[in-house]
Amino acid sequence: MSNGSQAIFAGTIAPDAGALLIDFKTVRPAKPVFTVWRNILNEQDKDMVPENQVAFSLETPTPTTNHSKRIAGLPQGMKLWLRIDAQAEDLPVGDPRGAASSVVGTGTFVRVCLVKIGSLEVLNSGDSGGGADMLFQFQVFDGSDSVGEGLIDLFQLDVDSIDNGEFVPGIVHTFKIDNAPDVVVPYLSSLHRKGGFPTIGTRTIPDTLPDEAGSGSNDDFEFADVMGRVSLPTQLGDTTQSGFMMNTGLNVPSITATLAFETNVLNPSNILPVKLFHHGPGFP
Repeated sequence: MSNGSQAIFAGTIAPDAGALLIDFKTVRPAKPVFTVWRNILNEQDKDMVPENQVAFSLETPTPTTNHSKRIAGLPQGMKLWLRIDAQAEDLPVGDPRGAASSVVGTGTFVRVCLVKIGSLEVLNSGDSGGGADMLFQFQVFDGSDSVGEGLIDLFQLDVDSIDNGEFVPGIVHTFKIDNAPDVVVPYLSSLHRKGGFPTIGTRTIPDTLPDEAGSGSNDDFEFADVMGRVSLPTQLGDTTQSGFMMNTGLNVPSITATLAFETNVLNPSNILPVKLFHHGPGFP
């Protein structure tokens, strides 16, 4: 640097499914700010407007010259503009040498996940005489955000009569999740109706991801739920995660299920898997 001006250099952007992994260096210590917009018209001035902004993020509270940031939760399969503002923290405010910004065109991949229920066995229905009347429910929640919304239509299966040690008929299903998040949480519920005239009614699993799986009993039924977190692949290609076990343990009804996850990460927008960038005095 001829005059010690701030600059951004040795930068790389590696997209994945709905996220950007950004690495770069600055000449002077900085606390960079990252802003991301949709690239709709491929014109910076027209695209980089408030209605197209999809992310605004800080990297670190501590100034440094080596920077690494993953910005997640971005629209999948979309071209984007990324702007990095790296103000030097070791120069007085207003010093013209302190400002450095870089705008880079990039984008994200798309992730599609197939969640498959392979089997579900009733270990203990709660009905020692056999022939239990049961309800099974299944949902997959978004485990990547604080809301935890359901990602599929709630699946419910009524079984009029099933004995301990039997596999549930009709439970084998495949559920497709487009634009799947980084983490999914399968949630399985088993409910045993005790018989007689119902006074309380039935029960459905929560609409959003609970803090923990539920269990309980009343005059009409007893239920036990189980949930588990699954981190999905982020890089291009097909991946199968099989043999994922879910078990309610000692809770009644006691069940065990086997799931599999088939994930395909695609690049429909032809985004460069790795893009180099730099900006500032002395860097072309």
